[in-house]
Amino acid sequence: MHPRLLTIIICLLGLLTAGTAAQERARVELNRQIILTQRQTIIRDNLTLTEAEAAAFWPLYREYHAAIEPLGDPLVDRLLKFAQSPATLSELQAGQLLDAWLDFEEALLATRRQWVARFRAVLPASKVTRFYQLENKLDAFLRHDIAQKIPLTP
Repeated sequence: MHPRLLTIIICLLGLLTAGTAAQERARVELNRQIILTQRQTIIRDNLTLTEAEAAAFWPLYREYHAAIEPLGDPLVDRLLKFAQSPATLSELQAGQLLDAWLDFEEALLATRRQWVARFRAVLPASKVTRFYQLENKLDAFLRHDIAQKIPLTP
């Protein structure tokens, strides 16, 4: 496993510890910033760009992640609540958790589709494809770690 990826996963471990709602939200925001920085480094190390491509890509990349970040807020809130007391999950809460997950997945896919044309405007299709592959791999590592930490619903 890439050492930087391990750092990302370790940062996520702090998401599921007990604390007040304000502490949890602050921890999530700090982890987001750490993860974004690590993602940028991993993308930079694995996506070979010319100087001109990099000058066009990186500002667009930051805009892209600014658009993606808030999509998961409702899901993160539900997951944090669930992780604090999984045994007391009501039917209503279970439905809300599922809806939040599906809403996030739909919004994420729609946002990624919207951004493809913008990335293709500044990079060749092969590099845009590689970028999306890297994003997908990073997401898969994060999801795997989260899946290990979040218990199944009762």
